[in-house]
Amino acid sequence: MAGTPVRTLSRRSLVVGGAILLVVVAVIVVLVVRANAGPSSPGDVTFGAGGAQAAVGASQFCDVQVTECGDDPDANAVLPVPPNTPLVVRVPEQVSSTPWQLAFQFRDANGATQQGRSPVFAPGTTPTYTLVLPDAADQLTSAEVQQYGARLSQGPNGLEFATRATWVLSVDDR
Repeated sequence: MAGTPVRTLSRRSLVVGGAILLVVVAVIVVLVVRANAGPSSPGDVTFGAGGAQAAVGASQFCDVQVTECGDDPDANAVLPVPPNTPLVVRVPEQVSSTPWQLAFQFRDANGATQQGRSPVFAPGTTPTYTLVLPDAADQLTSAEVQQYGARLSQGPNGLEFATRATWVLSVDDR
């Protein structure tokens, strides 16, 4: 095949081809890093009562299937919530766009510990909830926002969603 002319690429074609290759490699690197990075916290929840507020990141957070999880043991908000004071909870869009709920504990007038839950909020329905305890003398002791994931399991009361992320408030009732 001697004598067959060799076709060479122009300098412009080489530069454009190299740029495309560089972009493709960069996209692949970003996708691999994201796939191996594990879940990240879906943002801060703000708790407010009596004019005071506390924002906190998730103490536990998982991917949507609740298979890979991370945690932040220092993610705990403390806020004074006197009796007969509503607790206002505001969640970020990453939470309000999924099913979520507020679980809470309080001491009743007799000193007995009681537990309660808000309704489960459907995706996109509300980013805020105001908790008012049943009796004016009740003292809130803790509250926990729970974001639900896509994994379901059969529980004693039917199908249950796995908790994907939680935000914890401890009440300073001194």
